Amino acid sequence: MNAKKALRASLIGTLLLNPVESVARHTRNTPDADGHPMPECRVPVSVRNGFLVLAAGQIGGVEARFVVDTGTSPSILNARLARKMGLEVGGGTLIAVGRAVKSGHAVVPELDLGPIHATGLPVNVMDLSQLEKSLGTEIAGLIGMDVLGRASFRLDYDTKELEFGDIADEGIAVEYDAASRLALAEASLQGRRVRLIVDTGSDLVVVYGKSWEAFEPARLVSQTQQGTSVAEQVPAREIAKPEMQLGGRQFRGMRTYYVPSGAAVGYDGFFGVRALKLHGISFDRVKQRMYLLN
Repeated sequence: MNAKKALRASLIGTLLLNPVESVARHTRNTPDADGHPMPECRVPVSVRNGFLVLAAGQIGGVEARFVVDTGTSPSILNARLARKMGLEVGGGTLIAVGRAVKSGHAVVPELDLGPIHATGLPVNVMDLSQLEKSLGTEIAGLIGMDVLGRASFRLDYDTKELEFGDIADEGIAVEYDAASRLALAEASLQGRRVRLIVDTGSDLVVVYGKSWEAFEPARLVSQTQQGTSVAEQVPAREIAKPEMQLGGRQFRGMRTYYVPSGAAVGYDGFFGVRALKLHGISFDRVKQRMYLLN
């Protein structure tokens, strides 16, 4: 696979969201939200393209398949399904891959994933037909940390399981930002301090802004490429010979790009969990902390 095709394949599952127009939150009725312990549960998952995680759940009492995407918040509902469910969809704007794009928003009456049960769940609504085409299967949407963060869990790429319940405090610790409902890692990329979202929806490292071109022009691949997110085409340039430090460890060789037109408040980009060849992640809801599993 050449570099251009690789970029398109790796970004297609990536949607990093910070709502520009807020959606009222009516979510309730999860065991954790009510103060009761979350039951232990193991949900089998499938992994596509070596990084994209699919898990079965229910929406509106009907079985459905979701992409598990820690780089997304709020979660995303497929526009096709929103129409089928007869949901009222309003307009809105969000930040996807560092760029403002239009989206819809709605409230899902009921959603279940493992032991997590949510009612009145605010979601963004987007056409995910291209992602479905790439995966070769129908999906109801992308489940983000606004849902996953209601329970402690462990995602293991080797055993292909999403396990809910108590987790061990092991791996590289990353703080969870309750305001954005995203895990944000403090790291160094090419010697430059960055704050990056922990993302299971990609196997790339991506940073935003034109400043990267002036920062280290000798390490930029000259050709601008078009990466495909679920939102739109994204012009990007590759950073050659990338070096990243995170949690006392050094990572090299991961495919790394910068998006000149990208910008976001509170973070500088994202890194795919599989981009760093990690075996999984875990999340401790009580400590509000994510762990990267070597």
